Amino acid sequence: MAVFGVAMVTFRGGDEPVRALAAIERARGAAGFAGEVRAAVVDNASGDGTAARVREHAPWADVVELARNRGFAAGANVAVQRLRGCELIVLLNPDVEVAEDFFARLAMLDWPPGLGARGPLVVGADGRTEQSARGFPRARTALLGRSSLLARLRPGSPLLRRELRAGAEGGARRVDWVSGACLIVPAARMAEVGPLDEGYFMYWEDADWCRRAHDLGLAVVYEPALVVRHAQGASSRERPAATTIAFHRSALRYWRKHVARSPFSVAAAALALGARCVLKLLAVGVRGVLARRAR
Repeated sequence: MAVFGVAMVTFRGGDEPVRALAAIERARGAAGFAGEVRAAVVDNASGDGTAARVREHAPWADVVELARNRGFAAGANVAVQRLRGCELIVLLNPDVEVAEDFFARLAMLDWPPGLGARGPLVVGADGRTEQSARGFPRARTALLGRSSLLARLRPGSPLLRRELRAGAEGGARRVDWVSGACLIVPAARMAEVGPLDEGYFMYWEDADWCRRAHDLGLAVVYEPALVVRHAQGASSRERPAATTIAFHRSALRYWRKHVARSPFSVAAAALALGARCVLKLLAVGVRGVLARRAR
């Protein structure tokens, strides 16, 4: 009997973790699945009762409360350690709900030695497919990435095909990396590639892990037969300035580790990302002022 482990990290997520765990319960009890599903939930010092709510509504889950917020990567690594004995690890954001047939379909998939990870089709709250499968970040990602102006204005542009590879059509396919919102990894491959890099407080740790898997000759596959629904978390909405800074710091770390070929390249990336971060923070400030005035 297959034993799957779900690793989840929470931080002031409201009721989202409870809904995510309820969806897991429905999926593990669905027809066609005879395996076992365990869950380890690591709370990053939310201080708002998140851990207590999870224990109340999902007493079957293993809940760990950290004394301080150590970031997503560190929390995920703690959760994975609690899932020893599981054959397959599912890193799952607390704002993601698996479809009812998720584990039944997952149990039917083969995992040859050269396959490092899979990522599902991720559907947003608006029903649209999220770009959860992408090309490895490089300089042009700023212009052609998921949050670029071109992606927003012309999402079907041929220029985006190398960067943005998610879609319900076309079946399973090999990609560079898949989103950590739902990253599925055999326990043996997790041990081979290693834990998430805790130098990333949040963001880009998924791309980093997939890049390290790629460097070991392991494939990453986008599997649209598996479906999850992503509500875009409350923890990020609650602290937009902090998450904006964390995003850009992590992007620079990724660039320095995997892309840069010289100190000049690192300096140029630092300047570009710093400027982008400042603009994003200004936008956050303006939105905050407008929201306060509207109230």
